[in-house]
Amino acid sequence: MVNATLKITWSEKVEYVTNNADSIPSAGGVYEILGRKKTDGGYTRRYVGNSDNLREAYAKHFSSEESNEKLRQFLKQKKSFFRYIKINSDQIRMDLEKGLYSKYRHSFIGNGKTPSGSGKYLNISVEENNG
Repeated sequence: MVNATLKITWSEKVEYVTNNADSIPSAGGVYEILGRKKTDGGYTRRYVGNSDNLREAYAKHFSSEESNEKLRQFLKQKKSFFRYIKINSDQIRMDLEKGLYSKYRHSFIGNGKTPSGSGKYLNISVEENNG
């Protein structure tokens, strides 16, 4: 196994409200859900995920199908944002999700399971740019 550095550029932040789902592409990718900090107005990373359809992932978190109750309640009660990177490769999506989780320890990770990655890399670092 080897180490990897993944370089990414995030999309613009999309406010997490139901009528914004159409602005999210149906492509595969990795995404984050962010919330506003009360202290300095910046953003706190709450959740990271990967999906073969970003628009479906966006919509699912609002629905009754969302099993992560903490995340679903957060989206209903707090102003939050969604941003993404389009990625076609399942392996790269899995590795990027793991690298982002390892870097930030997102607070609402589903069912207490940490992302496993593809198994190709021992350590994954992420270099980020904002879109």
